[in-house]
Amino acid sequence: MEDLSRVEQSFTEAIKNRDFYVWYQPQIDMRTGSSRGGEALVRWQRKDGALIPPDRFVSELEQAGLMPALDEEVVKIVCKDACEAKQRGCLFGPVSVNLSRLHAGREGGPDWIRKVTAHYGIQPGEIFFEITETAAEGDDGAELMRFAHQLQKEGYRIAMDDYGTGNSTLKLLQEIRFDILKLDRHFVSRIGDPRADVILASTIDMAGRLGMEVVAEGVETEEQIRFLMENQCYLGQGYYYSRPLTKEQYIRWRSRYEETV
Repeated sequence: MEDLSRVEQSFTEAIKNRDFYVWYQPQIDMRTGSSRGGEALVRWQRKDGALIPPDRFVSELEQAGLMPALDEEVVKIVCKDACEAKQRGCLFGPVSVNLSRLHAGREGGPDWIRKVTAHYGIQPGEIFFEITETAAEGDDGAELMRFAHQLQKEGYRIAMDDYGTGNSTLKLLQEIRFDILKLDRHFVSRIGDPRADVILASTIDMAGRLGMEVVAEGVETEEQIRFLMENQCYLGQGYYYSRPLTKEQYIRWRSRYEETV
């Protein structure tokens, strides 16, 4: 792995050169097949065309403390894309954007979100935020709870991302009133295994009792869709419906989709 100074230099150059792009993966109401917006996924593409996958740079940026800066760049891109789509009369949102837990405790809270969304004329209903459940060692969740509450006071919905893969799941669910719970693709891919089925069914039931919508990530087969809907999980995203799309592909997809649904 590159040393931190090298990571920071590469990141600064990438921001300056606008090497970060956002792709969008559609989210679907599996009962009706209707569109429910999409999730923003960051991509790093160098000027020579080389595409750097997220699993090669996200962890390094997290260790270097640079994820909040990348999150801010992604929010700007999403707001700009949504604004341009609206000006063209095209459907776009609502779009979910990932936020690092490193935002919690930073001075200014969600002020930067307020400024960016106001600049592009984006309303809270057009964008919402996903926060990973993974906690740093010694993190008691208090700062994250305050940050999440601030976002909700601004009118934004928040989702717990990658549910089931972190180390503070139940504690966070007790302390933070998440609006949405996202089932990690790790568990969705194991539908059909008796133990995984029990875990997923119980998780979906618990989320419903807590008043949360449930979104399944990594949906790829009809078997998975049947199981999820039988257990009252109705929202999904994954290759069964669509791969992540560039902005223009996503806009065209939404346009064609709404014409046929």
